[in-house]
Amino acid sequence: MRAPELLTNENYKKYEDLSIFSTKQLVRLFTSIPKLTTLSLLREFDQDFILRFLDDCPEHLAVQWKKGLKFKPGTVGELMHYPPLVLNGNQNIEDTIAKIKTIHKQKQFTYGIIIDDTNKVTGVLVIKDVFYHEPDTLLKDICLKNPVCLKAEDDVIETFIKNSGRQIPEFPVIDNEGQLLGILRGSHIVESHALQLSAQSGLMVGASPEEGIDSSWIKGVKLRGPWLLINLITAFVAGAVVGVFQDTIDQIVLLAMFLPILAGQSGNTGAQALAVLIRELTLGEVGSKITKQLFKETIMGLIHGFVTGAICAGVMYWLATQQNNPHALTLAIIILVSMMASCVVSGLMGAYVPVFLKKCGADPAAASSIFLTTGTDVVSMGVMLFLATKFIINT
Repeated sequence: MRAPELLTNENYKKYEDLSIFSTKQLVRLFTSIPKLTTLSLLREFDQDFILRFLDDCPEHLAVQWKKGLKFKPGTVGELMHYPPLVLNGNQNIEDTIAKIKTIHKQKQFTYGIIIDDTNKVTGVLVIKDVFYHEPDTLLKDICLKNPVCLKAEDDVIETFIKNSGRQIPEFPVIDNEGQLLGILRGSHIVESHALQLSAQSGLMVGASPEEGIDSSWIKGVKLRGPWLLINLITAFVAGAVVGVFQDTIDQIVLLAMFLPILAGQSGNTGAQALAVLIRELTLGEVGSKITKQLFKETIMGLIHGFVTGAICAGVMYWLATQQNNPHALTLAIIILVSMMASCVVSGLMGAYVPVFLKKCGADPAAASSIFLTTGTDVVSMGVMLFLATKFIINT
């Protein structure tokens, strides 16, 4: 593939192989997109190419990207960078101002990290504070002590959850001994969290976050195909349930009209519960509250099931009486009970499927709706057909 003259953050997704571009082009691209995206793209290259590329990069960028690649994706270490201003707490304001003047034209900063003689973080200095004290004042006497520090191996999403209520623009990042490794801007935490949330809507239906609007149709088929095949297999399960009660459907044709209604209503109920639980899991607000959520879904399922079921039961009763069906009232009751049962079960499944996946070590958003849809279809159609067989066909 021939490389174009210009590689931008708008067109880079069109190219399956970014190694065709020059180092200069790639550097221009990687400095125009979020660091998280840059590291994700770099990980797609083979190790030899990464080493050659980083050797040709400007030193300050190479150091930053090398450090990010050392840590697992989704960790604080991946996103951190080295602070522009690191100061010893025993320095005085006069020396600090002199140091600030030497680097101010190259880098912008409003805070400085204060360390001791062993490189351990002891505080954070607000730069404007140096202008309100005497020149011989020591930094350790005016800095903000005991700052909130992060560990490099901390999960970014968990970090966001723990610190979402704090107005902290920069977090020092330390190792297990408390020594400074870098800093992480609060905006980068929010950015990482937003990227994960945006990917979840796709994961819930089996769409990979790797696929974008500029991705080729071949890549789209590869990424979506496996989940669609899984969905096909699970759909056969729902179809088999209907097949078991084929004789019942042949004798009471009206039931066939309500199969998609029950499946659709219960599916929507489960999808609503699923969306709520995925969001709460991401924010870390489920924990021991799952029992409360399951109870709430049961109550809402009964209420929604009764309201929608009563409407469907009325329609069933009217249609059955128009056909002079002697079981019109029984059919109406079966529809009502089936709708209530399917809404309760689908709500419970929507609430518990992501929790179960997380306990199994899987991504709770990964194709949850595919398994949920199959479960709700089996329950909704199975309950109605079983009741009709039990109380009408076999009586």
